Amino acid sequence: MAASSQRSTTSYKVTLGGQTFTQPENDGVESIVVEDHVDMVEMLTLRVSGVEGAPSWQAEIGQTVEVKMGTGDRVLFKGEVTALEPAWTVDGVTAITIRAMDNAHRLARGRKTRTFNQKKDSDIASTVGAESKLSVNADPTSETHDYVLQRNESNLTFLKRLAARNNFQVTVDEGTLYFKKASLSTTPKKITMGSNLRSLRMNFNSQDQVTKVIVRGWDIRKKEEIVGTATSGDIEAIGGGSAGAKLSESKFGEQIAYITDVPVSSQSMANDVAKAELNRLARQFARGTCIVDGDDGLYAGAIVEFEGLNMPHNGKYYIVSTRHVITSQSGYTTEITFCGNTLGT
Repeated sequence: MAASSQRSTTSYKVTLGGQTFTQPENDGVESIVVEDHVDMVEMLTLRVSGVEGAPSWQAEIGQTVEVKMGTGDRVLFKGEVTALEPAWTVDGVTAITIRAMDNAHRLARGRKTRTFNQKKDSDIASTVGAESKLSVNADPTSETHDYVLQRNESNLTFLKRLAARNNFQVTVDEGTLYFKKASLSTTPKKITMGSNLRSLRMNFNSQDQVTKVIVRGWDIRKKEEIVGTATSGDIEAIGGGSAGAKLSESKFGEQIAYITDVPVSSQSMANDVAKAELNRLARQFARGTCIVDGDDGLYAGAIVEFEGLNMPHNGKYYIVSTRHVITSQSGYTTEITFCGNTLGT
């Protein structure tokens, strides 16, 4: 990217194989886009162009690529090249788009059908991660299952299904698979109107809010019904203020959601599934998107806190996805989508 007055805001460092490219070089970079999402593989799209014979970037599928942006305090992306898209024009301009994914893409390749016997979900995550040569950091789950079926699905889809019933998340960071409960108590990043916030849209919707989830199953050994329940007191608040579920109840009355199609083998498992679903629905209450000055400290799974807005819209929200973008025209910006389950601070 050629020198410009926005040099400080578009700082980057890309390491591809044995090559390193940094901001001061006229390296032909047109754009760098890093996208991450709590439920998807992290992705990099790097576009380079130049006259014939350039760019000098030598990329191969399978190469390791690492990206830092902004302050460079943290590695924003580390993964492997999965696709190359070279292009040429008659006037001698060449270009290449390099696409890469973090190591979670290894879990998404192929499908399997198999069973795991007498295992906890956290034990299964450790086994599956090791198969893909990933280190594993898993919070222990409590329930030991007689059997768990992986039903013609990729390892990543399978793990995300197990995570969902435990209110966990599945992420891969620098070669480590994390199978853990979402952390909602981390120190939030401040986003302030009139400072680093460029644009913001919010949506508060009570339609899907419930105050109780009931899970019904059948104990095949005891030949009796299993009923698990979660109520509004089981909602893990992301911020302060009023919970969307309680606000909805006060205006429209109690609403109950029933789950009958998820196999449960014990009372505790039914309760866990109910709590996970209640919290998933609660996070549908507040949704939004915003664009801020480029900030490499923002990532999916983190907490942000908005300031300087009209009340009651200030407060804490959970980042669902981020999109870090550097272009030769607009400099460095970060786009985020977020959710919340409360209104106000």
